[in-house]
Amino acid sequence: MTKRIRVALVGAVSLLALAFAGSALASFTPKLTVTNATQAAGSGGGVTITVQVNQTDDPTAKVSIYVPNGYQLNSPNPGTKLGDVKATAQAADLGGAVLPLTGDLLAVDPKQFATQQAACGVTTVAATWDLHLTAAGQTLDVPMFVVQNTGPELTVGQFKLVICLPPPDVPAGTPGRATFGAKLLSATFTSSAFTNPPSAGEYRWTSAWTPYTPNTGKPNAAGSLEVQSLVRLPTQVALTARKTRTFKNVKVKGKTVKQLWTRVAVIARVTENTQPVAGIRVTMTVNGKRLGAASTDTKNGAVTGTFLLRKGTATVAASGAIPTRDLGAPGCVKTAIFGGIPCSDATVGGSTVRATTKVAAFKK
Repeated sequence: MTKRIRVALVGAVSLLALAFAGSALASFTPKLTVTNATQAAGSGGGVTITVQVNQTDDPTAKVSIYVPNGYQLNSPNPGTKLGDVKATAQAADLGGAVLPLTGDLLAVDPKQFATQQAACGVTTVAATWDLHLTAAGQTLDVPMFVVQNTGPELTVGQFKLVICLPPPDVPAGTPGRATFGAKLLSATFTSSAFTNPPSAGEYRWTSAWTPYTPNTGKPNAAGSLEVQSLVRLPTQVALTARKTRTFKNVKVKGKTVKQLWTRVAVIARVTENTQPVAGIRVTMTVNGKRLGAASTDTKNGAVTGTFLLRKGTATVAASGAIPTRDLGAPGCVKTAIFGGIPCSDATVGGSTVRATTKVAAFKK
């Protein structure tokens, strides 16, 4: 083998290694989590949506979030605040610092972001919302387009929320580059424009994500992924009180008498769409004083607290926090309209549940 051939082979192997290394280094792991402001079917208050990617992921080019059938969407007038926004972004122009951003979700006149709408490939909108954020003394506006679905997309939901983000990793001065070279890492926003579905059930929010090919400013359609989030209605803690009579011997003016007391057993049962949720720490109080705390069991999603009541009425309260659960890819249900796009993750949104009940003591 001559030296020239040997050098050519080494060069070819090096190029292949770089190609495979680039492929291996490419990463895109988006997540979607949706929670309802209120956990009862048919109630208002809106929803909170969280989207996130890892710092090492490729930048996000476009996200389409599909609102499940059953949710109702109203159309607030431009200028209406729909909720709060909290976000983080990694700013290349600030040494890669991760910036906290805060602001408001606003309903705006669609004409305000007509240029961005066209660039995002959105032809018509039902409404336009603005994630109006501030960071490091600068204002950042991220338009969100509310689109009425048609055709096969109606099998998923009546509406979708579409966001297109500018590339953060192209050279400074490139037209259309993100301010600060900011790569969005996470955003949590609440929109009061939504009303819960009228019926109990499991509602699957889904989304399609497309990353950029790093350092090019070009969307990488082949790297697109689907991610989902489940909302189970109603999510609640229900209280059931059981009373039994009991007697205590007590001294009254030097005499021993039997007093009637009421023994109260309160069962707190945590459920999502009528199904028990195990391992939730539930705290109970009686007339504002802590009775105790325990984790719900695996069979009924329940805990029990017991106390004695002499007379009158007691107010019993129970509360617990259900965490967000990550089901991974096995939790996905493939969405036909996305074709061959793989679904990489599904979550179940968490919530805080509370309930109160009143219990009256037995009378003589």
